This record gives sequence, C-alpha cells and structure tokens, in this order.
Amino acid sequence: MNDQLHHFLFRVREERGATMITMLFFLFCLGSLLSILLFLEQTDYLKMKMQHTADLITKGSRAAGKWEYEDSNGDKQIRLFATTEEAERRDADIIRGAREEAGILWRLNRPNLEGTSDGVSVIHQKGERPYLYLQGIYHLEVKVEKNIPVFWDELFVKMNRVSQSGVYE
Repeated sequence: MNDQLHHFLFRVREERGATMITMLFFLFCLGSLLSILLFLEQTDYLKMKMQHTADLITKGSRAAGKWEYEDSNGDKQIRLFATTEEAERRDADIIRGAREEAGILWRLNRPNLEGTSDGVSVIHQKGERPYLYLQGIYHLEVKVEKNIPVFWDELFVKMNRVSQSGVYE
C-alpha cells in the first residue's frame, strides 16, 4: 500500500511539472497575441488621429480661402487663394488665405499628434504647387514616426495620411 501511494505521488509530481510547462507555453502565446493586438490598436488609433487632423486642416483651409465670383459670361466660378495678399490684389472677399489658415490649424492641432509620436511633419500642397490653388484644391500629407512597444522590444513605425479638399460643384 505504501508503495502504491509513493508511486501515485511521484506521478502527480511528474504531471505537475508537465502541466506547468504547458501552462507557461500557453501564457507566452497569449501574451504574444495580446502584444500584437495592442500594436495594431495603437497604429490604428494613431492613423485615425492623423487622418482627422489632415481632414480638419484641408477643409478649414478650403473654407477660408474659397472665393466665389461670376465671370464675364455670368457663370459662377470658384477659386482658392493661397494668401490674403493675393486675394486682396484680385479684390476677392475671403476670410484668410488657404495656406495661412492651414498654418494656423496645423499649429493648433500639432501638439495633439506630437504628444503621441516621436516625429511629425506635414507637406502642404505637394510642395506648394500653385496649380492646385487654381483648381480649388487643398492637399495635405501628414507623416508620423513612432516607436511602438511589441513584446519586450520596440518597432519603429513610419505612417502617412493624405487629405484633399476641393471646391467642386
């Protein structure tokens, strides 16, 4: 009887060791899965903030620099002015130049992105191409760099979002 009890306890001890290894393996797998999910959620959240900022700037710029007028034929025309000075030369009635408004909106919204990333930059009008203003388009590209923790390391991620608003009829 004593031998049977000893043999039973030995098997339980052996089983407990195998169970512990299996449990640690599954905990590691679960932790890895959660780490990947957190990484994806962080990048999705940052992309959402970037897109929101870009859309806000382009729509605000378009609204501020938009000028509607009638041409010599009586047709309704729409133009987007980059600066207030340029609009004043044409006697246009605008709130502010689109590029000037974009600068103001960027200064106001930049801290929101900088607080959650390592590097933020913005490109207005694909490098200030004047033909976009003539077409009534305001184009903006926001670029963000960030180190995101994954497992026990960090991944360096570069993301960019584009927004374009036009004065279409």
